Amino acid sequence: MKTLKLHLVITVIIALFFSSCNQDEPVTDPEISQDVAILSLGPVLNDMINRAAERQQVNDIPDCSEEAPAFAQISLIYGDSDTPIDVTAEILNDENGFFTAYNDELEIPVPTGATTVSVTLTDFLVLSDDAGSPGDIIWAAPKTGSEFAVFVDQPLPISWDLRAGSKTYVDIPVLCFDDREVNLYGYVFFDINPTELSTLCFFANYCTDSGRHYTANYSLDLYLGTSNSGTPLYLGQIPVTGNDGQFYAEPICLAVPAPGDDISAGEPYLYYEISLTDWPGNYGSAGDYMETGTLSWIQVQDLLNDDGTTAEYLHVFLNCEEGEDEGEDTYVTVTVDTENINEDNLNETVFFTDSRSNSTSTVSSPENHIALVNQNRRIFWSGKTLNGNSEETIEIIEIYRKPEGGPMILTRTYTDPNLEGTIIGDIRSDYVEGLELYNLVLSINGESERTFTIDPKIQMQPN
Repeated sequence: MKTLKLHLVITVIIALFFSSCNQDEPVTDPEISQDVAILSLGPVLNDMINRAAERQQVNDIPDCSEEAPAFAQISLIYGDSDTPIDVTAEILNDENGFFTAYNDELEIPVPTGATTVSVTLTDFLVLSDDAGSPGDIIWAAPKTGSEFAVFVDQPLPISWDLRAGSKTYVDIPVLCFDDREVNLYGYVFFDINPTELSTLCFFANYCTDSGRHYTANYSLDLYLGTSNSGTPLYLGQIPVTGNDGQFYAEPICLAVPAPGDDISAGEPYLYYEISLTDWPGNYGSAGDYMETGTLSWIQVQDLLNDDGTTAEYLHVFLNCEEGEDEGEDTYVTVTVDTENINEDNLNETVFFTDSRSNSTSTVSSPENHIALVNQNRRIFWSGKTLNGNSEETIEIIEIYRKPEGGPMILTRTYTDPNLEGTIIGDIRSDYVEGLELYNLVLSINGESERTFTIDPKIQMQPN
């Protein structure tokens, strides 16, 4: 793996200094004067070949892209107030190597009466060219504390005091970038690929074999996917613990991204592993206990409070018996072959999977699908297109009972504004046997709207 470093040129100006250039004139690197300080971050080839022992700590070191660097995505803060700047600057090169083109967004004011200003570089990513616009990330400067930080002499953040009227050269090491291992650089993938975020919190209890409950200390790993072979989002997260007369642990709260367009709101897309760890003075040494699970976007959103920001925690129990009346919610995903569907082939072009009936890998047709539900719980229906690249979307718009629908299992159905295109049903609190027959109305939304009605079934499973 090659390791490169880039020139990043940042111009610092005294406050109230204005350029006399017309906006229509090309922007060039200004002459250095007593009013200007220029910081240049230069390329140096890293000595990774001599770090074999350290390289062995990391598997699957990413290969370098053959794409040429064209843009730098930069985040920094400056001054006593840590004023942020986020900018994408063009990368140029000459006989001395690569450097960022002059960019007026990087003109940083020096406080009046001062001769220097502090600058801290927090993020530095290098992108390829995509028809004159920033393309894919090809290099990244690793951050302190990340697994790849060991491969550079100076990981981010890097700070300087810049003096007006001077020019300072600093090297910024970058590594070849593999988006499958983004967390190893210290970035979280949704930091660099903006998407809708939500808050997700965890809390855990531990039970001894005799049934005594303790607040648990634990390590949390969270992945994008349905197993630990997915993309790691957070690794080794631990709660804040203490003892103020009784032992306590604060919930771990994390920002998580919405699923991609090819994953429905009810489909599992996050996987977590929670491993019990020691807690001297509380329960002492930890046994080898782990709880794992998957979450859908519906489940994540369902934990949000009414303010849409704070969230209730997902309560995980380690070595504890599940409550007799707990049960679980059911999540049904309706996948539609929008290219071939018509009124005569609904059982061949609509496919059901759900979280309860082992049909997540063995799909069911509408006429054969039976959703298992628990009393006093809920069922969620959401949809997606079979072609993940389709510009059409699927919306579940109505669930209603057939005239001769059998035992009444659903008490009501409704929507949630945070779960667009999803219908939610409440399950009655007492147990009943048999199948409830209902109709599901879905809408295919695209250039035109098409609506179809299908007829799956619900069955209550004893808690």
